[in-house]
Amino acid sequence: MTPFSVTLRSEWTKLASLRGTFFKLALAFVLSVGLTALLALIVGATWDGASPAERASHDAVGIGLFGSLFSAIVFAVLGATAVTSEYGSGMIRLTLTATPRRGRVLAAKAAVVAGVTLVAGLVTATVTFLVAQAVFAAHGVPTASLADGDALRTVLGDGVLTPVLPVIAVALGFATRSTAGAVTSVLAVMFVPWILGGVLPAWWRENVLDYVPGAASEAITSGHLDSATDGLLAPGLAALVLAGWLALFLAAAWLALERRDA
Repeated sequence: MTPFSVTLRSEWTKLASLRGTFFKLALAFVLSVGLTALLALIVGATWDGASPAERASHDAVGIGLFGSLFSAIVFAVLGATAVTSEYGSGMIRLTLTATPRRGRVLAAKAAVVAGVTLVAGLVTATVTFLVAQAVFAAHGVPTASLADGDALRTVLGDGVLTPVLPVIAVALGFATRSTAGAVTSVLAVMFVPWILGGVLPAWWRENVLDYVPGAASEAITSGHLDSATDGLLAPGLAALVLAGWLALFLAAAWLALERRDA
């Protein structure tokens, strides 16, 4: 029986050698830092003409992580292609022949994607935040500091939760076997609840949409901030909700792996 550590090393080797892996990591970093810096520059350029109400609503922490939305999309694409590239090339047959226990393949691939995006997410979130604060300081705009517990928790939370969508994308990659299908499904998980939140009654927002992955992640990262949206889940409950979603997606991927031929 192949030890799990061997499967883990194999999945890391495949991800590292996959064309586009490091490009996606770099693209996520550049998009996050660049778009956040651009927004910070706009805020700085218009600060002198801002009204008292606009100045009072200034959110240095939230703006400082604006680009994380775009990096999250790129990380999700990385998670999906880590799986679907094997189906496209036919390598999945060799993988499942070498490791007949398909759940082990799923676990190893999810673990590798989670580890890579965790490190990349922490670095990206930290640099993005610091660049935004530097731009604010240069224009005389109020800043936030990592010495502030609220800001530190938000930045760390943003980075630590980075693997959630990529791991969901891994699961959807196994379930759909299609890059387009997996990426589209992940984007639906990200954006459809936001779209519906603007049109559905308050009961649906409070009792249904607050329990989707995006809202649960927001509750963990920014629910402690005064500027956060009212009605977010308690952080402990939100963590359980996220764990439940991950378990659900991974269970669906495991069933798809077990019941279908490679």
